[in-house]
Amino acid sequence: MRHICRVFITLALLLATQSSALAWHDTGHMIVAQVAYLRLSPAAKAKVDALYAPPAPPRRPNVYLCAGYYMPETCEKIYDPITIAVWMDDFRGDSLNSMYDNWHYADYAFYDGVPDSGKVGPEPENALARINWAINTLREGKGTPRREAEVTGFLYHLVGDIHQPLHATARVTAAHPEGDQGGNLFKIQVPGQPRVSNLHTFWDAAGGAFGFEGPKRPLDQAARARILSLAQEVMKENPAESMPEALDTDPHTWVMESYKLAREVVYKDITEGGEPSKAYTDAAQKLARKRLALAGYRLANVLNELFAVAPASPAKP
Repeated sequence: MRHICRVFITLALLLATQSSALAWHDTGHMIVAQVAYLRLSPAAKAKVDALYAPPAPPRRPNVYLCAGYYMPETCEKIYDPITIAVWMDDFRGDSLNSMYDNWHYADYAFYDGVPDSGKVGPEPENALARINWAINTLREGKGTPRREAEVTGFLYHLVGDIHQPLHATARVTAAHPEGDQGGNLFKIQVPGQPRVSNLHTFWDAAGGAFGFEGPKRPLDQAARARILSLAQEVMKENPAESMPEALDTDPHTWVMESYKLAREVVYKDITEGGEPSKAYTDAAQKLARKRLALAGYRLANVLNELFAVAPASPAKP
């Protein structure tokens, strides 16, 4: 709880920036949240809605980020059941919140052309550990609405993160004996996209499946409609009924899937310093869309289990 509180103590200092280690970027994370929202049971949907419902003045939302004193008219970021998936990336980039950096990934070493050093598993503080922590915390059901909203926000984001293959591995080579930081040190070139300079960023952007620029926030009606449409598209392409693995709610399985995909797909058929081929890009986009749908299905299944009972309606005055 001390860590969570620290985020909010330092909000007045935050003008968060995006970095190359942000999984899926805003669009992808919101697609995961939208897929999950469409799959929530009535009880879970009521709970999620209650956690992120705009409060009646003078109360504040459970989760928000402002560069000054909270004012609903001027606060830069107030969250709902879709945008909450981006909250963890929004408060990154500030040195006072660097303690959260390791939460976004669980890097298992992948030795490519060099001897195995014998290192077992990722660093102790990692996405897998924090997903388990979030699930266990919510399962206890003892927190205040604000704490539940914060922990649920962590869960939304981290489930998305860990379905991005490069958030589960670090490729160790002679050039990068300490690992390539999940592809951040694997340099590539994408014509017309100077900011997409490494493999990690390319996969964060789902290989360009939804373009390389995210929607402006706060979301207007057109942006919300686009996120909904994209979520429905990936669900249509990857129906839950055709994916029995969607029923697997063991976070360790999710990490191992991503690790395997990174080794067998992400690092294959691409050369450091080169340009992703059309075949590689097409395959990356297809796999990324599937992983986003799968993350949404699994997140919904976890939330449906955690929030099986709808919240009590507030007493009438």
